[in-house]
This record gives sequence, C-alpha cells and structure tokens, in this order.
Amino acid sequence: MLRTDTDIHLVASALGDCLVSAPGEAPGLLIPAQLADGKSGRARLKGVLRHRAAVVGHAVSPHEAAASVRSASRLLDLASPHDGPEAGVVFVDDHLSSLLLLQDESLSRTLIARHLSPLAGLTPERCERLEATLLAWLGGMGAPEVAKALSIHPQTVRYRMRQLEKLFGARLRDPRTRFEIEMALRSRQLMAGARRRRAAATRRPRAAAKPRKALPRP
Repeated sequence: MLRTDTDIHLVASALGDCLVSAPGEAPGLLIPAQLADGKSGRARLKGVLRHRAAVVGHAVSPHEAAASVRSASRLLDLASPHDGPEAGVVFVDDHLSSLLLLQDESLSRTLIARHLSPLAGLTPERCERLEATLLAWLGGMGAPEVAKALSIHPQTVRYRMRQLEKLFGARLRDPRTRFEIEMALRSRQLMAGARRRRAAATRRPRAAAKPRKALPRP
C-alpha cells in the first residue's frame, strides 16, 4: 500500500509480476510473497520504493489478499504521513503486536480505563514518567537496565517503583494482570502516536487527494 499513486505504474514495472490498484482506489500493488522474502527481497523493495511512504502486508494465500490489504492500510495510517526523504517502507511482519492492539480501539480504550485507572489523578508529566518506568519494568528490566533505558539514576527508578506499588498494589504481583497492564500501556502509547501523526498530517499543506477505499479482492 502506498501513500500516493504518483508513478505507481513505474513502480509496478520495476517490481515485475504484480497487480496495480484501479484508478480511484487506494493506491497499492498485490505482489508475490517471494518479492519480499528475506533481506535481499526487502532491500530490493526499499530500493524501488525509496522516498515513498509505503507498507508491505503479510504474506497470505490469494483468497485472503483482502486481509493483507486491510493490515497494510491500517499500518499505513500509523506510518509516515507523507512521501519524501524521511519516508520509507514498513513491513506488517515487524508490527504484528501493534496492529493487534489497535485492531479495535474501543476495546483498547476499555483496557486502558480498566487497568490504568490508578494513574488517572496524576499530572500529565508525572503520569508519563511513571508509565515509562512501569513499561520498562514490565518488560523484564531491573532498576539498572530501566535507568539506562530512560537515562535516569537507578535510585530514581526504585523511587518510582515504590510509588507504582502503592498505586497498583497486588495487581503488579499477578502475572495475568501485569500482562494486561502492559497491553494497556502499549495501546495508550500507540494511540497517542497515531493522534500526533494525524495532527501533523493535517497541519502540512498538500494537494487534495482522492478518498481512500479498500482494494478489491483479486
């Protein structure tokens, strides 16, 4: 899936065996899975699609092509908002957990409300600091590793963890609840990032584009 359809037929010609979306549809190409296989396949795609905001979907059987299109389109919404030197190719295979967490934003918001309610009364700055610390700790890091990752002192990490233990209590000692808290933290992080990218896209002037539609099934 591509951000724009500029020179899309030249891209198709460079890739070879592929199907191009019809005029008026969301710009994209259906390609054989082997074109994206391994480091060499990825490198070739990046070379052909350089300076383009593009997403390569996961490999599926032909009758499931629409599922790959949906995943690529969803990830494109989270990727670079514009073509240009800072844009690049992103692969669905590298972002499976993020796409799963954002598959249903209503459920994600419910998860956040349920598991992050102990942080609700804090200032945004304090909440952000504690969330970053908790997310690193839930990832299996000890105080020295968390401190290095966040560029803070290990004693600061221990102080924040004592605050978090007071806020969350026994929930931090239950494996299933810890997992769901981590999911909630990552969901909030992903949703905030998506909002920032959408806001940046609306602030930057650009030519009017046709409405995006799903590619038809092949």
